[in-house]
Amino acid sequence: MTMSALKGIFRQIGAPRLGQRIQLDALVDKTFVPAVLVLLVVYLGSTNPEFLSRMNITNVLTQASILAIVSFGMTFVIIAGQLDLSMGSASALISVLGAMVIVRTGSGVQGVMVCLLLGLLIGLFNGAVVTLLEVPSFIATLGTMIIASAIALALTNGGVVTGLPAGFRTLSTLRFAGLPALVWITVAVFLLLSWLQRQTVFGYQVLAVGGNREAARLSGISVARVTMLVFLISGVTIALAGIALLIRVQSGQPNANATLALEAIAAVVVGGTSLSGGRGSVVRTLWGVLLIAVLRNGLEISGVDEDYKNIVVGAVLILAASVDFLRRRLGRARHASSTAAESDAVNNTAAARDAATEDPTVEVCQPVNADADRHSHSA
Repeated sequence: MTMSALKGIFRQIGAPRLGQRIQLDALVDKTFVPAVLVLLVVYLGSTNPEFLSRMNITNVLTQASILAIVSFGMTFVIIAGQLDLSMGSASALISVLGAMVIVRTGSGVQGVMVCLLLGLLIGLFNGAVVTLLEVPSFIATLGTMIIASAIALALTNGGVVTGLPAGFRTLSTLRFAGLPALVWITVAVFLLLSWLQRQTVFGYQVLAVGGNREAARLSGISVARVTMLVFLISGVTIALAGIALLIRVQSGQPNANATLALEAIAAVVVGGTSLSGGRGSVVRTLWGVLLIAVLRNGLEISGVDEDYKNIVVGAVLILAASVDFLRRRLGRARHASSTAAESDAVNNTAAARDAATEDPTVEVCQPVNADADRHSHSA
């Protein structure tokens, strides 16, 4: 039976128009967070004119840069059905070691290369523990987080690494088209990872692995390879976050980015990526990052204490996770109802055909041609 015939039967028996409903749900899903962001910006701009000033907008984008970079990497990890809790401590460790190299050698290039190498090694370590030892990513990256934090504190005795050369300090004030270099680095990372996720076979493999690991394996996808690569991507974004931290604060800080991994998870989930994996995008994560950054900035210019800002971010994470759970539950219910409707349609069609076989006078889904009927009567 053709698809057009099935659609005709669904319309005749009153089955729901599933395609239109799915398209409407997808539209609402994609536009909800941007709409909330626009409303929040309008509200904050109307209540505090300082919010829409050029200086404050630049400040929002700069403050969001580190969170955005790691959130883009976290997007791949979560879509693949994994978690990476090591991002905050690992990026702090990378900033410490990078600062040490720069101070001792006087070369910013060498420091950046060391940061990138360390990020790759951390991603490789996390991926190997998850894929080869089959340790759950939550436990594996939690262990990496503890180890990275301990090493950073041991290397610095709890202090900060200062004394970066003047040449490296100029990066913190470097601007293009009025925006800091950090913002442009973030834009470049976004464009690259968005292209990787939307335009390459690997991007679709990540979605497949996160949606159904066994089905992906049976279709010929190397689940271990995909998992390893998403952790390597995460490692690179961790390294870039460590470099961005160095540029921004001009020192290696072992206690920095303590809640970065949790904020990245919040941004990814708020943007609409499912915690269970198999659905999401880097573009959606960008909206989530901007929403959290604008919310934080709005609370800051309103004079809200830092601790209370963290409470709000935590509440947003809980709300987003709850919405994700309800959305998945509703999706399962709709899938069950659509399956039942399709089953009823098939059963009704089969019954009608059986009746037509037993009684030739019974017609099944035969359209009536009014013009032909009038001609036959006139004849």
